[in-house]
Amino acid sequence: MASISSIRQNYPLVGYTYLTLTDKSLQVEQRRLFNLTKVELPFEELMPIGVAHHHSIPFRLPLVALFISFGCLKSLYSIYAQPNQRESAIWLLLILTGILLALIYQILRDWHHDFVLTTGRGNIVLFDSRRKKATHYEFANELRDRTILYLRHHYTDINPLLPAEPQLARLEWLRERGVLNTTQFHQLKTRLLGRFYNEELLPGQSDSISPSAN
Repeated sequence: MASISSIRQNYPLVGYTYLTLTDKSLQVEQRRLFNLTKVELPFEELMPIGVAHHHSIPFRLPLVALFISFGCLKSLYSIYAQPNQRESAIWLLLILTGILLALIYQILRDWHHDFVLTTGRGNIVLFDSRRKKATHYEFANELRDRTILYLRHHYTDINPLLPAEPQLARLEWLRERGVLNTTQFHQLKTRLLGRFYNEELLPGQSDSISPSAN
């Protein structure tokens, strides 16, 4: 299956969110009505990468809407059953209907399910649905794998002839962000310090530093 390098989500009458993977960054483009925001997030700032789900379901507004619906029904009854009060009942029905429509609009705005792409730089929120869930996870996995490969390629070079302290700090930075696991960290540290580093590796752990090792 081909990897996914971009994802676009449209919000009718509101705007869109467009995420694109490049060789060294994640590009985020968001339009909300008349505002357009473009941000480029380098891979160095993205780890750790994860996903989360946020569900927002309003409870009080539907109860208020239900109460107003009864008021609308009562007004309709008055229009047909009490002709002497028809004019006032019509005005009351119009007012209650306007309030009910406003409540329904607010309920639909507040009632949503979000897919949250978490990064070290911040969170990116997408609308979640069963139809889009597989695509969202595929994009998140592709982003994580590309970021790990990029960071390992550019930041795991070890040179014992150069000062060890900045190289150790770089390896620790990679481990803290999940780019290297414990075994990989100790392997590179041993390669850097040689016989002066006498810490044993945990038995049975893989020597691989491919993305799947995480």
